Amino acid sequence: MLLSVIICSHNPKHEFLNRTLQALKEQSLHDQSWELLLIDNASNQPVSESFSLVWHPSGKIIREAKIGLTQARIRGIAEARGDIIVFVDDDNCLKQNYLELLVSTMDSIPLLGTLGAGKILPEFEQEPTHTELPFLRSLALRDEKRAHFSNDVNYHKALPFGAGLCIRRSIGLAYVSTCAERPIAASLGRTGSLLLSAEDIDLALHACRDGYLAGVLPELELIHLIPKARLEHNYLTNLAAGHAASNYLLSKIWKFEVYPENAFVKWGRYWKNRIQAKGLGKKILIAEYRAEKEARKTWKKLMLQTN
Repeated sequence: MLLSVIICSHNPKHEFLNRTLQALKEQSLHDQSWELLLIDNASNQPVSESFSLVWHPSGKIIREAKIGLTQARIRGIAEARGDIIVFVDDDNCLKQNYLELLVSTMDSIPLLGTLGAGKILPEFEQEPTHTELPFLRSLALRDEKRAHFSNDVNYHKALPFGAGLCIRRSIGLAYVSTCAERPIAASLGRTGSLLLSAEDIDLALHACRDGYLAGVLPELELIHLIPKARLEHNYLTNLAAGHAASNYLLSKIWKFEVYPENAFVKWGRYWKNRIQAKGLGKKILIAEYRAEKEARKTWKKLMLQTN
């Protein structure tokens, strides 16, 4: 099997998942060349009761009882048979040539360990207002104008996001192995209503660690379907807080902070920005600061336990 496409889904929005599957049906890469694994991550109503993969010759729905996006991805990697693994979210619509372009690019660049979409473009169920627009970066949207390739873990432009992320199976298996040894890394990723993240970046960074290149191509394009609930201010605030906590933990795991900032300078800048900020921006700023503070405590506690 050449390619394994993995969809991790928890209580999916039916209309969105149907469109995700329809976009996969329309892929230019012949379906004999890839398998489709739909990981039902402890949905309240089993996904198999509402969706069928009989249209795909190697389609399978797999129930994973342990909730959490990272746990679902680990299960998908373990079940996959393809040399290359592609993660597709249950609200993603891949461009028709997405899989074909992935395969040809990975084949032509043997040193490329992970590759992702340079264009993750939104389709909103409800158009955002001018208030929400400055904060939509947290929805993992992307519009790169050129390709980026690197094996430097600090060059984030070359690191693919989880939507449409492609990785060699050998790297995926190495990631699964390290998750067993790094409980803090295994806890990253969305778990129910807990909006942590960065598990996709952690996965991609394993390619760099093993000497492979990470890459992002603007020709790899997908649509991210965004429900109106994700524009609610409480959701955007909680999402930003989850990103702040996750990014702090990831920076510690991978030692991103080569030149750590003085804590007093950082604290002073926070209060200056807090005084100037208003509305949603102020709520997000406070939530991010508090989330990073809690993440710092979590990391210190973990270090004390392991030393």
